[in-house]
Formats: sequence, structure tokens, C-alpha cells
Amino acid sequence: MKEIKEIRYKKKLLAVCFFSKIKSEGVRFLTPESFPLQIGLIQHKSGKVIKNHIHRQDIKYKVHTTQEFLYIERGAIKVKIFTESWKEVDETILKSGDMVLFVGGGHGLEVIKDCRIFEVKQGPYPGDKYAKIYQDTSK
Repeated sequence: MKEIKEIRYKKKLLAVCFFSKIKSEGVRFLTPESFPLQIGLIQHKSGKVIKNHIHRQDIKYKVHTTQEFLYIERGAIKVKIFTESWKEVDETILKSGDMVLFVGGGHGLEVIKDCRIFEVKQGPYPGDKYAKIYQDTSK
């Protein structure tokens, strides 16, 4: 199994799965600089010192999309990836230690094994009513 799985539809990137076996020596950024969410993996040997620092507050970012990152701390989920027109493109099982970055299109989750998941996305969050478009499954 690969350590990274890109899910595309007609060359458009919809999601990236990062599996728990992924490794790094030092800092390894897993996403392009152009992404509004920067996902990095940091692995250092004992004794490594990272200089004290402050992140600049005077930098302004223009973000025109919402990306969502999930870290599956424990359990297992089935992730379905869709295009903007609800065509199902992929289905992947993620387990403890795996991660996914939703880049575009849509997605759905099914809990397979009791789970604990950390989610990161741009804020402030306006609530489901304003932030999400749900698939009409009544047909």
C-alpha cells in the first residue's frame, strides 16, 4: 500500500489520503504551497530543538475555497469521494493513524469502527445551514 493516495476526477484533485505508514526525516510538507491548508509531517530524533518563534500576524491570506482535514486517531471510517455533480469517484477505508484532506468536490463518511477524529478547516464556521450543500437522496 502507498503512503499517499491522490483521488482525482478528470485530472481535478478531490482528496488526498495519507496512510499511517507515512514517514519523514525532519519536516515534510505533504501539500503544495498553493493550498489554503498546509499539511506537514514532522519527525525529529530526541534532542532536536526548534527555535522559539512567533508566527507573523501581518500576513493576509485570500482563501476562495474550503478544505477539510481529518485525522483518524482511533477507529475506522469509510470515506466516499464525489464530484461537484455527485458522481462517486472513490471509496477508501481509513483506520487509526490515517488522514485525509478534502480538496474539492464532495464527501461522505460511514463509521465502521467506533472512532475519534480530529477535524481542521478554515474558520470561522458559519454552521451547517450556510457552509454545506447536502446531496438530495430522496430520488
